[in-house]
Amino acid sequence: MPTMAEIERATAIHPWSLNQFLGSSLRENEYSLVLQEQADGEILGFCIYQQVLDEATLMNIAVHPDRQGRGQGRLLMDCLLRQLSSQGVSRCLLEVRRGNLGAIALYRHVGFIDDGVRNNYYPTTSGCEDALLMSCELVPEQ
Repeated sequence: MPTMAEIERATAIHPWSLNQFLGSSLRENEYSLVLQEQADGEILGFCIYQQVLDEATLMNIAVHPDRQGRGQGRLLMDCLLRQLSSQGVSRCLLEVRRGNLGAIALYRHVGFIDDGVRNNYYPTTSGCEDALLMSCELVPEQ
């Protein structure tokens, strides 16, 4: 888990702490994890999601800074959406900083649409930034 926390610190404006990664949420299966690893076990990226019945919410996603811009985020999202579909999930939700244009482009590319805005949601150094709410309809595999 420390490697995930290191990736998070290197990529996020307000990163999750190591305690959040090691805390009870992941241990007690409140959240689930998708890892993208190399053959040597080096973590390239991860997503953390929460599933409730046939709906899932993407809670966190990060790709190692050295691997960004090479399609790793798309591979990770494709893997996540296939896994959710195989688990019977029909809809995936997320929220993203309105200013995170790279992430928004990725989400739209894999099928997410805009659902709304949560005003002044994310703290910044100069105030707050809106969250864009997005969702993707999936065809559950049963």
